Parts: sequence; C-alpha cells; structure tokens
Amino acid sequence: MSRAFAIGLTSAFITRIPELVFDPQLIATLQERLAAHGAQLQGQLPELLLRSNSPEEAIRSWLSDKDLSHWVPQAQGGSAAQGWQFETASWNRSRGAEPMTPLEVGRAHVDGGFDAIQAPGVAADLAGHCLEAAVIAAVITLGWELTRNRSAWLEATASARRDRLIKTLRSVGLASISGASLSLAVSLAIALIPGAQIWLMAGAICSAARALPGQRDQAFDLKSWIST
Repeated sequence: MSRAFAIGLTSAFITRIPELVFDPQLIATLQERLAAHGAQLQGQLPELLLRSNSPEEAIRSWLSDKDLSHWVPQAQGGSAAQGWQFETASWNRSRGAEPMTPLEVGRAHVDGGFDAIQAPGVAADLAGHCLEAAVIAAVITLGWELTRNRSAWLEATASARRDRLIKTLRSVGLASISGASLSLAVSLAIALIPGAQIWLMAGAICSAARALPGQRDQAFDLKSWIST
C-alpha cells in the first residue's frame, strides 16, 4: 500500500514538473491592476491559473470578482509595499478602512486558491493530469513486475501465473487510483502554495526514493506491496 502510494505521488508530481508556466506579465488586465496600486506579484496569484489550458481567460475570470486589498488601508497611509492580497471584492468593501488581520489575509489566500479551481479551463486541466498520473503509475507498476519477475512468470504453473496476474492487476489498479487522487491533491497544493516548481521537484525526488525498494527488500516484489 505504501509503495503504491509513493508511485502514485511520484506520477502526480511527474505530470506537473515539465509543463510550461504562463507569464502573468502578458495579461494586460492584471498588469493594469498591479500598476494602479504600485504592487508586485509575490505569490498572490494562484499558480494553478498559470498552468491551465486557457491561462489568459482563467486569470481574467478570476480577477473579475477580486479587489487588490492592502493589509494597511490606503486611507490610513498604507501601500502595497506593506503587504497586499487579492480578495473577494465584497469582503474587501465590507471591511471598509479597517486593516486586514492575519486571519483575513489567510482566508483571502485560501479562498483565491479554491476560486482558481473553478476558473475556465482549469477543470479540464485537472482531469487531464489525473488521467495522465493514473496511466504513468500503472505503467511503472506493470513495468517493474514484468521486468523484475520475468523468470518467475515464465517458470510459473498456470495456476501460479493466474494468481500472480491477479495480484499484479490489483497493484496496478491501486497505483492508478493513487496517481489520480494524488494528482488532485497536488493541483490543490499548486493553487494554495507559491513556488510550486521548486517543491514539485523536491516532492518528486522524495516520493521516488520511497517507491524504490530498500536494501533488504526483494526488488519490486509485488507480494510485499499487497500485504502492506
């Protein structure tokens, strides 16, 4: 179970690492909003929007219900240099001239991440990555079984081969489900956590290391996968 989880997580990371990230400076609407407040992006825009199938449309749609909220209101002499966050417009306007509390800053960030999932093109992108992660996890699991246990397959009796096939398919299915579900989790993390490319690479390395057998394990023994 734990190794199938690691393979699924590795697959989820792998599908995200090589994708191109759209340059937010190409969005005129975003740049106009930033320039009007003298603000610079430092993780306030969910990166998931930049990785979607339609990044320009996704960002414009996402911004349509957002205000650029200063942590310290401009009415009190605040500026974007002191801190700011994209926030649902109604929340910002209902607060009036009060400073944003840390809880409100965090709430705005989390809300923005979940809103990004609903932006145009993002859902299709998530579905595509889930399918891709599931396929990669299945291929890795099946490849390991056929490569490492080739002689056992050839020498096994018909009943033993049937039992091994059932266990292999079970492992492949478990890894595929892990890949698809963990792909959703990774996508959600991309929406909420800035600097995704760095932690994606670190996560892929760590999860791949967990997927590989240890020194005392039989190399890629699927029987141990099923029993754990």
